[in-house]
Amino acid sequence: MRKRTKAILVSLGALALSCAFIAGYDPLIDSGARDLQHKVEQFLTELEATAGTPAGEYDRHAAFYDDVRNDIAALRGQAERQKGNDLTLQSLQLVEANVAKLERMHAQGITPQEIAIVRTLFDTQFRMLAHLENAKKRKED
Repeated sequence: MRKRTKAILVSLGALALSCAFIAGYDPLIDSGARDLQHKVEQFLTELEATAGTPAGEYDRHAAFYDDVRNDIAALRGQAERQKGNDLTLQSLQLVEANVAKLERMHAQGITPQEIAIVRTLFDTQFRMLAHLENAKKRKED
């Protein structure tokens, strides 16, 4: 019984400490994430309209993926400058992994129906990142 109580107390202490060490609000991360979301949304809209045509081929859009990876790397660098940004970094990692999945799908040929599913996925991820950054902002107010 004592071991269990001790474990619970240690867990609660660790939780309290982790909440205390959440990074502060960074407007560069917030605006950069919104810009990235807008860029991805515009790309998906264009891709949806051109999927299955020569204008929608992967080779014509390969530069987009490099550009997005650079944007994510810049956001990651900004987030790494401040301790306690683990959740932001995890969110960016998830976005980056799904950009890579989108790129593979695009290279193999993507349909408008698949793009609709991808759009929902990215929308959810970017909303999660925005909520996290807004929570940091509210914490400081």
